[in-house]
Amino acid sequence: MNERDLRCFVAVMESGGIGAAAARLGVTQPAVTKCVDRLEDALRTPLLTRKGRHVEATPAGLVFHQRAKAILQRIEETRREVSDHATGVSGHVRLGAAATMTETLLPKVIELIVREAPGITLDLMTGMNDVLRDALREDRLDMLVSPTAPGGDEFECEPLISDDVVVVARAGHPLAGREGLMEEMLDYDWILPSSSVVLRRWLDHSFERAGLRKPRVQVEVNSLVLMPRLVGKSDLLSFCSGERLAASDLVELKCEQTTYRRSFGLLYRSDAYRSPAAMTIARFLRSVIEADEPLQGR
Repeated sequence: MNERDLRCFVAVMESGGIGAAAARLGVTQPAVTKCVDRLEDALRTPLLTRKGRHVEATPAGLVFHQRAKAILQRIEETRREVSDHATGVSGHVRLGAAATMTETLLPKVIELIVREAPGITLDLMTGMNDVLRDALREDRLDMLVSPTAPGGDEFECEPLISDDVVVVARAGHPLAGREGLMEEMLDYDWILPSSSVVLRRWLDHSFERAGLRKPRVQVEVNSLVLMPRLVGKSDLLSFCSGERLAASDLVELKCEQTTYRRSFGLLYRSDAYRSPAAMTIARFLRSVIEADEPLQGR
């Protein structure tokens, strides 16, 4: 049993067949078959059942697939760790970030990287929180800036910042400057993300808890970053973070029931290796937050 055998088996499992795995790895089908045979001989149990060009895992094969992926992940992390000790603070970091962080926090972090750590390269992934957590879980990210939420033992979270999400309108909107306006808010249409987004569900539930109907959506978008820009050109309502509000020409429609307090943290997989380059990025994140008071909440 060796690394090549493990990689061949994982490729077979993920591609669904010997031929597809061979094409993926750039080797012959007999070579892949020999790798699987060696594993089955070493473990003294069948791992796969062949059905024409396709294969299915046995119960033992399903267990071994998870173990093999974990072993290969450890091998890659060991290589990175040894390389990091040889090269110092340089290397590649895979950072995930919630979309709300891309306009304020991350540009300043990238400025620090260019100025103080030019040996570090950054692969930045943004998107929905659930997708980013899956990427972290599957070792496609080294760390993630994300709204904090229970993650069990698989993640460690370092608290970073807190912020409010509030209902907003353009300056000069008929509701601007007034407070406690839940019913009046429903006289206007809204720009909102889809109902699969946590913040959209929170807003809908806020109105329902008050015995009111959900906001009527005229424009549905797939970008939280885009919403404040669209609101400024109409009487439509939406929501945004406090730090984005401070950097815009919008006004908050103050209402306790429609104010959502959230916290962001820096998440790591509990069992993952943290390279010097990754820890440098984490230090830059903390320094930017400490230097920028508006990010600390309202």
